[in-house]
Amino acid sequence: MTAGCECGQVTVGLLNIMDALTAGSALIAVQLCVAVIMAGTFYTLPEEKCTRYWAQSGALVGLGVLVIIINAGAPNYPLLIIGNNTLIAGLICQWWGLQAFHGRNPGRLGWVVLGAYFLLYGLLLLVKADIADRSALSAAASALIFILNFHELWMRGTLRVSFASALATGALVLLIGGFTFRAVASVLHDAAYLATTTSAAGVIVVYFLPLVGTLLFSVALMLLYFERLVQTKHHIATHDELTGLLNRRAIICLGEREIDLALRTREPLSVAYIDVDHFKQINDELGHENGDAVLVELAQVLTDTCRSTDLIGRYGGEEFCIVFPGIGLEGVEILGTRLLNAVRAHRFCGRLAVTISIGFAVLPADGERRPWKDLINAADSALYRAKKTGRDGFRIASEAALDESSAGEASHLHTSG
Repeated sequence: MTAGCECGQVTVGLLNIMDALTAGSALIAVQLCVAVIMAGTFYTLPEEKCTRYWAQSGALVGLGVLVIIINAGAPNYPLLIIGNNTLIAGLICQWWGLQAFHGRNPGRLGWVVLGAYFLLYGLLLLVKADIADRSALSAAASALIFILNFHELWMRGTLRVSFASALATGALVLLIGGFTFRAVASVLHDAAYLATTTSAAGVIVVYFLPLVGTLLFSVALMLLYFERLVQTKHHIATHDELTGLLNRRAIICLGEREIDLALRTREPLSVAYIDVDHFKQINDELGHENGDAVLVELAQVLTDTCRSTDLIGRYGGEEFCIVFPGIGLEGVEILGTRLLNAVRAHRFCGRLAVTISIGFAVLPADGERRPWKDLINAADSALYRAKKTGRDGFRIASEAALDESSAGEASHLHTSG
């Protein structure tokens, strides 16, 4: 990911004709392009805090780099202060954008870093410190901010295995390493790594590494953002908007997959079809808002009661469906009682007692292949019998019910004792 790796054998030739001014101009051009891209992203998604911070970052960094290179190390204090502090402020905005990306409000640490840098840089100017000392401070501050970016990505679990995360990791390692090396070289007063360098190695460290690193990191941030958009779109397509459970399409698709898996592994599988008792009465007496609240709380009760491997979905209206991989007839007996008791014990909307009725269909470990439609129809018939004979109970469809449309006649009832 370094300039040497990317350019290969032509690097030496390029550096022979590339001076600091040309490299600096390229860095400015890249920074301005990044600023335009970030601004365009913010214009497209103005409601996102992260895009706003990244647009500000692109503009501030581009302006800071432009002023610094125009000044070219001259003792022009206003330009030095404006250029360097604007650059650091832009890097901090980039970090704030990452925090906003993870749903966090920017803390005080960014202001502390910016304030400390402003005071220390002003102090260096007051004591007439040379360009090497000022360069050391700026490089150290930049490295610190990129370390904070890396820490933010790492702590929020963003650096998982994906192309965008690998790109962000590589870019940050490149930037942290480059600026740390430059800070150390500046402390040692090595003129080869100052902004006025004429050294090929200096051009790489001072200009090429920031150019490549900032470009890659900016692209990585955009890719991370678009990855999240794709994940959000997928979640919306497969999950119920109200309860957050799997929607009907997703539960059918995943249920069919679990049936195939159960047949291959010779493991049992059970499907539960659940309906809220007297839900229309809840809506009529308490209003649809409270009815929705009951569904949301019931979804949470079911999630808390079931295993993480169970598939829970809203099948429509007040009806829910749960797929229990590895659970046979004996397990269903326990599950039915557990689910009923969990719902009975919960007070919905803080005061309301609600009950459910459940129909179960079981695919035995040694059973023949059954399509999803047969299982859910058998569970639906068992649910109908549970509701018809008193509600607040569950029925288990017999194997005969999987072959006959009158599944309820072959079920047996389990009610509260």
